[in-house]
Amino acid sequence: MPLLRLYLDVSTLTPSGFATALSLLPPAVHPSITRYHFPSDRALALGSAFLQRYVICTHYAAHTTLSSVPLHRDPANGRPYHGAVAGTGQLDGVEDYNTSHHNPRQEFPAGGERCLVAVAALVTRTPQRKRRVGVDVVPTAYTRCGAEEFVETFCGGGGTEAGVFTAMEVEWVLRASDTVERVRGVYLLWALKEAYTKAVGVGIVGELTRVEFRGLEGWHGQERWRGAEVWVDGEDESKRWYTEGEGFFLAICCEREALVEGDIEGEWKELDLETDITGPWGAA
Repeated sequence: MPLLRLYLDVSTLTPSGFATALSLLPPAVHPSITRYHFPSDRALALGSAFLQRYVICTHYAAHTTLSSVPLHRDPANGRPYHGAVAGTGQLDGVEDYNTSHHNPRQEFPAGGERCLVAVAALVTRTPQRKRRVGVDVVPTAYTRCGAEEFVETFCGGGGTEAGVFTAMEVEWVLRASDTVERVRGVYLLWALKEAYTKAVGVGIVGELTRVEFRGLEGWHGQERWRGAEVWVDGEDESKRWYTEGEGFFLAICCEREALVEGDIEGEWKELDLETDITGPWGAA
């Protein structure tokens, strides 16, 4: 299936485990990971670096170690991309990929809440690097004080002051029966908008009210949802863009033409850092 859905939980990574794993990456990459103050943020950066390289290692026969994967960053928008070249024995190609992460708090949570890094990738036999995918990870609840104020920030006054949601989206959020569900609605819309803007390559800095998601009725509380209507500048773009989410936590937006049979029914796969990534692909 061309659409890959992968995630990694780094909440249990110990200081010694972090140091060992970091040593498997090129030294030039280390500062971009260790520059973070909190251990959880460093672990997320490490997990992102590993997931990106895992996708390339498993789909290009020429790249067999994490340290050999050629990754770059677009100077225009900061989006990472790979420079792998097809060669003899190529398995298939990574047309596009995108990563996201969620840190529930500044430190690893004591209550078992997960600290996730996710990657979505489009994999084809003849990669053209034309079709795009975006992914976002959001929490399922507002864990700090002031959930009502959190909703008000984005939806107060019809949402026009925040400049994030349209009037129709705000109406949908406020239609929920309680604050818990309204918070979930805010996070869901945020995830969809960020996944879309990342897929089109403009990032979250774009004018978010130009993008509107409709057809969300009945999505509250579902573990798996898909098929939101995507409207851009008042035009229905749903035939071009496919959206889905998993438990109001992981959201994907990608171009429909990239999908094949079985993609929509595909599941997210959780990877184990040692078993799936550093063990098979970490050799020097």
